[in-house]
Amino acid sequence: MRGALEAVRPAPETARRYREQGWWRGTTFSDSLRDAARQDPEGTALLTWRRCENRLIRLSFAEFDVRADAVAEALRGLGVRRGEVVACRLPSWWETAVLMVACLRAGAVVAPLPLLFGPYETEHALAATGAVACAVPDEWGGVAHARVLAEQAGRLPRLRHRIVIGDAVGTGGVSLRASFDGERTAGEPGEPLAPDDVCALLFSSGTTGRSHAVAHSSNTLLTGLDDRGWALGSGRPVCATTGGLNHSSGFRQLMRTFDLRVPALYSDCRDPGRWLDLIAEAGVTHMRTSPRKLRTLTEEQRRNPRDLSRLRVVHSLAGPLPPVLLAAAQETLCPVVLNTWGTTETGNLLSTGPADPPHWAGRSIGVPHPSAEIRLKPEAGEAAEGLRDVFRLQVRGPQVCLATLDRETRQVLWLPARDDGWLDTGDLVRHDGGGGLRFVGRVAERIGDRWLIPVADVEHALLTYPGIRDAVLVPWTDDDGHEVPCAVVISPVLPDLRALREYLTVRYGFHESYLPARIERVDAFPLTELGKVRRRLLADRLKTA
Repeated sequence: MRGALEAVRPAPETARRYREQGWWRGTTFSDSLRDAARQDPEGTALLTWRRCENRLIRLSFAEFDVRADAVAEALRGLGVRRGEVVACRLPSWWETAVLMVACLRAGAVVAPLPLLFGPYETEHALAATGAVACAVPDEWGGVAHARVLAEQAGRLPRLRHRIVIGDAVGTGGVSLRASFDGERTAGEPGEPLAPDDVCALLFSSGTTGRSHAVAHSSNTLLTGLDDRGWALGSGRPVCATTGGLNHSSGFRQLMRTFDLRVPALYSDCRDPGRWLDLIAEAGVTHMRTSPRKLRTLTEEQRRNPRDLSRLRVVHSLAGPLPPVLLAAAQETLCPVVLNTWGTTETGNLLSTGPADPPHWAGRSIGVPHPSAEIRLKPEAGEAAEGLRDVFRLQVRGPQVCLATLDRETRQVLWLPARDDGWLDTGDLVRHDGGGGLRFVGRVAERIGDRWLIPVADVEHALLTYPGIRDAVLVPWTDDDGHEVPCAVVISPVLPDLRALREYLTVRYGFHESYLPARIERVDAFPLTELGKVRRRLLADRLKTA
């Protein structure tokens, strides 16, 4: 993939225009860290909770900067060269953040691999990216990651080094412990990546199909970091991101930390109680989380309230925000809850704002970021007849990635040079009646071969049915061979299908084709690390049940 990445660069005219508009710059996020370390050396950069040590670890800007330099030298000492890929399959530890900056300083492209990837997916991702090094924990979450990687190494001829955080000796890996602690090797510094070079390969969530790789530069990652709730309150902000450093939202939070010089809180523990304790202890003012994580946080806060008085705004990411959940979050966590919409390819793209009516985030995904240019393409076809006001959301602008690549074949799937820079997000939207957009569903999640179903609206309605804690719609083929919706719910008992259909008809007036033709109960949904439901996996499980 190194050869493919070297050819991925923005057109000179495009880069010039974005710089003139003030969106792109001549520096990288590594330079932002340097400036922060020089001007605020003792300021807190990172707060990371480490479950196995049962403690919150603080890293100042100066400490972060020194350690990133030391690890960059160590990577060069291992023979990592400019443009080569270094994979990172680590929890949200401070070492993960340091490695991300160190790669850019060493001239390497970092590829954060989701911990959700199993051995098969990880091996294929390493092969496709041509990673020359991969960093893993020796053990985490009950999995011997270092041992698994050692077993895979014989089938990965490009993988020259296995960097292990923890016990590296047991599997023949490389430690780099001294470098992570800031010990310099006096090695050659290398040539850092430039602002327009590909610096990161992020992986899409793969909730509805096969995940693909997304190539970003420092400039595409840095565009649009400010948000509509940033100015709320007074005093120094502290940001928490529950999605993790290996996800695009967590990676971009790291950019925000350097650029705006605000502490960022991460945790390798998903427990909502631990998260609430950390938010209270660290005085978090801004939280970014997913709707399903938000649900577990509100439930835990009701059971055991913490002092969250310093929390100014909650951003709900990566999924539609049901009105019933919005009301619960506003009551238990924070009065200001914004709906922020984006993709791995674009970062934050749209958002509601603090001046909107309190209920608006449950209805709308807001207005576009000032840097984003939006185009709405009408949906066509017989199946779309029921939703004539639905559009495919397309975007172009300085925050859009440099390319997307197939994870298996390494072939480029999309480049800005194609389609005049327009990227099809795969999202279906309609106008919200207030100048913004309302989410309807995803093209890959569409259900209905005769009548297109508004998946998000039906799922929101299901959450108001007594006893249902969570719900998603997946496609099911009926006896006549037509695609119909199947409701998969988390509830104490399986709801009666006839009563549920009658409820949805009477209360919401849904067209008969919108109503679930089947209902199944599960104890939990298969989720991505950000909290999205892996719908394709869920549907496959139902077919084989």
